[in-house]
Amino acid sequence: MDKTVYPEDYDDEMKAVYDDLYSRGRQLIGKKLNENDEFLLDLSAKITINKWKGYDNGLSQEEVDKLKELHKSNMSGTFETPPELFYDGLMRTEDGKVTRHPLDIPQEEVFEKNQTPPKDVQVPTPCDDDVDVKILTEKVDEMLEVN
Repeated sequence: MDKTVYPEDYDDEMKAVYDDLYSRGRQLIGKKLNENDEFLLDLSAKITINKWKGYDNGLSQEEVDKLKELHKSNMSGTFETPPELFYDGLMRTEDGKVTRHPLDIPQEEVFEKNQTPPKDVQVPTPCDDDVDVKILTEKVDEMLEVN
């Protein structure tokens, strides 16, 4: 850890206790701890100190156990979507409207929808005015020819 930022209410004794708890945790876990997970040592030390000081988070042991279980299930990599959020290809938006879920639309339907030109736009034909298509084609071929 580079520079430790202690909570404002820590006196020198609490800072020493924090450093001790942090280093003990580091020794116990050793190389098993990923750098990205090092914040867990910080949290553990602060939670331990808060318990010693008598601070209460307002959660019962049963609620803490539920939170632990929820955390473990989220860390497993398996996420289950509640059926009410994806039912019969529909989804409920935050404003309460029910609409077709975008993942339920087949690829062909999306392709057809996006490839159909709007009906009010007039598409010009290739032979408008007095353009000789044969001459134009020959000139384009001539320009594209590699020397």
